[in-house]
Amino acid sequence: MNNYQFYKQEGNQYIFKNQPVFITVLCIIFLIIAGFIFNSSRTVSFIIIAVVALIIVNFFTKKFIIDMERKTITGKHTIFVPARTYDIKDFTNFHVLATKYLGFITTNVILSVYFEVDGKEKHLTIGQAVTQRGIQKMANETEDIMKINEQDHGHNRPL
Repeated sequence: MNNYQFYKQEGNQYIFKNQPVFITVLCIIFLIIAGFIFNSSRTVSFIIIAVVALIIVNFFTKKFIIDMERKTITGKHTIFVPARTYDIKDFTNFHVLATKYLGFITTNVILSVYFEVDGKEKHLTIGQAVTQRGIQKMANETEDIMKINEQDHGHNRPL
C-alpha cells in the first residue's frame, strides 16, 4: 500500500486531499486587505469578505476522486458546476498551466487532466500549487494511481 501525499485511499477509491494551506493563506491575505480598506470603502470590504466566504465554501465542496474499481475519475472543481465523471480509458494527457507575474515569477500552477469523450476534449482540474515541483509530484501520484505507465495499460506514454 502506497502512502500518497496528495491522495487518501479508501478501498479502491483515491480521494484528492484539498490543500488547506494555500486556501488559508489566500483568505488571510484577502481579509487583511479588507481590514485595511474598511474605513475608507466599506462596500469593497464587504465584497472581499463575500469572496472569502465563497472561497471557503468552494474549498469544502471541491472533490476529485479516482475510482479504480469502476475505472472512473470524478471531479467537481467549483460550486457552480456539477460533478463530472469520465472513464480512465478516455484519458489523453495532463496539462499544467502556470500563471506568471511580470513574466518570470510563478504565482500559481494548476494541474488538469484531459479526456476525449465522443470526439470532444473535456477536462477536470486536479489541484493547484505555488510551485511547479508540487504540481509535478501531484502529476506523478495521479499517474501512479491511474497506472498509466504500466505495460498492460492501453495508453502507454513515452517518458
